[in-house]
Parts: sequence; C-alpha cells; structure tokens
Amino acid sequence: MAPPAVLPHPGVSAAPLAFQPPQARLRMLLNSGGDERLWIDPHTGANRYGVPDAPAPDELWFSSSTASAVSPRGSNAAGAALGRLTADPASADPADWMDGLRRRLLALYGVPGAQAVLCASGTEAELIVLALARNLMPGATANLVVAPCETGRGVPLAAAGRHFLATTPLGGGRAPGDRLAGWDDAAITVQPVEIRTPAGVAIAPDVIDAAAAKLARQALAADQSVLLHLLDQSKTGLDGVSRLAALSIASLDLDRVLVVVDACQLRCDAAAVRADLTAGFAVMITGSKFAGGPPFAGALLLPPAWLDRLDGLNIPPGLADYSARLDWPVPLRAAVAPALAWPVNLGLGLRWTAALAEIEAYEALAPQIRRDIQGRFAAAVLARAAVTPGLRALTEVSDATIIPILCGLPPAATRRLWAYLAQPCEDGPACHLGQPVAVGQDTALRVCASMPLVNDVAQRLGEGASLEAAMQPVYADLDRLFARWDFALNGT
Repeated sequence: MAPPAVLPHPGVSAAPLAFQPPQARLRMLLNSGGDERLWIDPHTGANRYGVPDAPAPDELWFSSSTASAVSPRGSNAAGAALGRLTADPASADPADWMDGLRRRLLALYGVPGAQAVLCASGTEAELIVLALARNLMPGATANLVVAPCETGRGVPLAAAGRHFLATTPLGGGRAPGDRLAGWDDAAITVQPVEIRTPAGVAIAPDVIDAAAAKLARQALAADQSVLLHLLDQSKTGLDGVSRLAALSIASLDLDRVLVVVDACQLRCDAAAVRADLTAGFAVMITGSKFAGGPPFAGALLLPPAWLDRLDGLNIPPGLADYSARLDWPVPLRAAVAPALAWPVNLGLGLRWTAALAEIEAYEALAPQIRRDIQGRFAAAVLARAAVTPGLRALTEVSDATIIPILCGLPPAATRRLWAYLAQPCEDGPACHLGQPVAVGQDTALRVCASMPLVNDVAQRLGEGASLEAAMQPVYADLDRLFARWDFALNGT
C-alpha cells in the first residue's frame, strides 16, 4: 500500500511525522492533500488568503465566504483524531475513520440511500460530479453553470473537465486549462447562466429560470445531455436557478438531464439539502466556508436516484490527481479503485474532522436561536456600514450571513484595502473579510458570519447571558473592523 497522501510544500518540513511534535504534525497534515491554495508562505505564516494553519483567536474572522483559520474547537477535534490514528498505527483503520466522517455528514444532511464522496475542495467536487454525470447520461455533455464569476475562479475550467491550477492535491504539476487524462477529446461544453447584469444589478429570478430552460432545450435539441447547476448562495448571497424551475427542466428528459446543487457556501438549512436529495438532485457542500473549517474540504452528496441508475462506474485516469480511494463510499469504492493511486488523503479527513466539530454544534442549536443571532449580526453590519462614509452595503436581508459592501474604489485599490485590513496594526488586530468580488464595474468586500461565530454566541447564551449581552463581543469586533475601515478610506 502506498504511504498516506502527505504532500510537503515550500515552508513545511519534510521530516518524518513521527519525529515532529503533535501540533507541528497536525499543522503539516492539515495542509496536505491539497493544491497550492493551501501552501503556507514561510514569511507570512499564512496561505494566499491570509489564513494560517492554526487557530488565530486574537484575529477577527469575518471571511467565511472565502476561508477562515481553523477554530480552537475544530483544531482540538482534528488533533484528537490524529492522536487516535497515530497512537497505534498497526491497528489504526483509516477506512473506518473516513467512512465515519461520511456517516456523520449524512446523519446531518442525508436521506436514506444517499452517499457522500469527499473531495479536496468545492472545485474538485465539480470534477467528481462531471465524472458521475458522464456515466449516467449518454453522449456529449452541456454543463450549465450558474454565475461562474460568483462561485470560484476555477469552476468554469473544472466544469469543462480541465485542470484549474498548476498543482493538484495528489498528483504532479499540470498545465491549467489542459483536459484531465481520459477526457482529452471528451465532448463537454460549459454554458454560463448569469444572475447579475454586466452593471452588477441582480437579475429577476424568473428571468434566470427562463435563461436556464432555454439553454437546456437548446442543448437537448443539439443531442447533448445536460448537467444543470442550481446555485444556493453565491459569493454575494444570491441564488439561482429556482428549485421549481430545476424540476421542470429535469422533466424535459429524465434520461438526459441531471441537476446538481452548488451549496458550497453551506448557508442553507439541512432540511433544504435533504429535500434536494429527495428530489433527485446531487448537492455539493464544503466544510470550509460558513462551516468555518480549515480550507479546503468539499463533499458531493449523491441522491439515491443517481446511485440506482449507475451501472458500473468508469472515471478518467486524470481524476487520480484529485481523488483518493477512501474519499469514495463503499458501494462505489471497488469501481473507482483501479484508477486511483492514493489510498487515503489524511489531510482532507482532518479538515473535515475540524469542520464537523463546528457543523454538529451549529446543527444542534434551535433554528430560532440561529436565526436570532444571524439577524443581530446582519443588522449590526448594515448599521455600521450606513454610518461609514464611502461604504454601501448590497443587501438588506434580515438574517444575511454574507454582506457585500462596496467601497467606491477601483479593483486594485480594493484588493490593497482587503490586504491592509488583514494585517495587524497598532490600533487593532488583523480583520479578515471575504476577498474582493466583482459586482458589475464595482468591487465588493464581504463581511460574513460563520458557524463558529454563531456557536460562540450560543455558548454564552447557554451560560445565562441575554442575547444582547451574548452579542457584545461580536459588536466590539465589528466596531474594531469598521473603525479601521473608516480610517483607511477617510483618515478618521
């Protein structure tokens, strides 16, 4: 059996894990089994998103639409799991551990007969769902991707079966844009379904639905099968296509149309995920956005309807760069095993362990408590943005957990502002926001709530504090953020 998928990168010691202290071992493994987005710069101690590989509780984390530092709760859970795996390596069973992670995910979000495939990020989930769709539907594939500019930079490439970075989680370097091995001549096209006009104005839901239906009909008429994406919260908090429209489009040809829900932000109710699976939709989620787990950890939840239709499974050899055998559930593992070189991605398992510690705590809370906390958070952000000269919030949703804010600056200046806020200074700690995202000709930064934030407030409620008192630490952190923002823009 090959060794675990531990891939050292610049700035990480390649010394044997057994000779490293437990915390160094955990940090190294949390950054393994991923691509260059995980790499820690030895000079800054953070990855390209400004995220370190250990908890940073003294910094302010409002960046869950992009990535956050692992929470203390998550780090402790991952450390305990690693301790159990290494306490007696001879008896450790990585298969049981990875299958256990899937069971925990499905206990929260699954339905009877559903399965889960783990993947190194939400972008890798695009490759997995494309591979399955091409097994389930005949001929050429038209991949209808909603708001590619508001999902992820690599999504359009992955949706076309192409490498999206120069590095891969489990393989060597690849040329971005090249097709995965085995898909060199595959008939795969990608069609965008936009949710904003070029000016950045949100498109009406019925117009989005009509555009998706038109593209699907055109693809079917051209003898293409259709993989339709349904976006549940974009980078700026918008949705599209509607569930009702997706069901209608799927009914155009039950053998040649499949629907996958992009819920990678994981800002939807668990009941909505279960309803999507029951409707026959696959669902992509991550543990590294709203869940607050360390970057990157993705999963594709498969509905029973897809599994019932699978008659064997043929995946492209190039998927070995991205997927390990134990990422796959038992019913599919034997079929994919010949194509996949690595047995297990330990880093991915540890990242999901950390994320699940926050997800399970969040899902155990009463829904009304979650809504109350999120509502107070949104109101506090909107109130502070309204009185800060030069800022304009884009949402007034009462319990929004992503609040895009325009700064009135060109894109390059907005990025410099984002980087400036993420650096500690004499007047306060580092303030992390969701990275800049284009909204028409403007660029927004995003102030985001997360499961760890909600869990921390709920813990104070459980200790007897009123909701207003429990929110005070969040309000204080937002005051620090907006004071620095005001100083950067206005010098006040």
